[in-house]
Amino acid sequence: MPVDIAAPGRAAPLSPDDRRAAIVEAVLPLVAERGTEVTTRQLADAAGVAEGTLFRAFGDKPSLVGAVAMEGLHRASGPDETRAELAAIDRSLPLEVRLAAVIELGRHRMADVVRWMTVLRHLHPHTGPGDLSGPGQTLRVKLLQQRDEQRAATIEGLTDVLRPDADRLRVPLDVAVALVESAIAGTHGRIDHLLPAPSATVVADVLVHGLAGDAPPPPTDDPRP
Repeated sequence: MPVDIAAPGRAAPLSPDDRRAAIVEAVLPLVAERGTEVTTRQLADAAGVAEGTLFRAFGDKPSLVGAVAMEGLHRASGPDETRAELAAIDRSLPLEVRLAAVIELGRHRMADVVRWMTVLRHLHPHTGPGDLSGPGQTLRVKLLQQRDEQRAATIEGLTDVLRPDADRLRVPLDVAVALVESAIAGTHGRIDHLLPAPSATVVADVLVHGLAGDAPPPPTDDPRP
């Protein structure tokens, strides 16, 4: 359905800001899938508007794709969402199961952040943080502040996930949280793409039991012998 046309007897046309927000919301999944390769025709079809409406709202395709990427990055690093996801993990589950869930959530969020950062880099390959000005600089400041808030929410949530087994840990809770964060950052994807990252179940089991010990090996779909 077009987002900017009002027929007689229908609601008044959207304001420019609301129209831009509606377009961003409508095309966000498409840009997440296709990145900068998306065409204006595809964007217009996804938003249910004419291509001319896109240009009137955003000026050009890079401006629209950039606005979508910034919104996607904002959502991927939202502290409220992080806090809610971690709070939803059942604290009665075994520690290994809880950690596997944490790792899966962390990998998913990191993949989203990397996806949107990649789109932005493709749009502005020669632009560094210091080159932003005006609205771009304001948005960057907001994102940096949100990143700090998301980091605090992550530490808070991970601490709460680990707390039921605090008496079992060989290291303080804050050190355990840092180790879990490092495991997520180091295993959410392989840079060389030659082998898949170890499954969350395997990583969680190693975090709990260590690389050496008497515990039976965890189930794995890792193709390596």
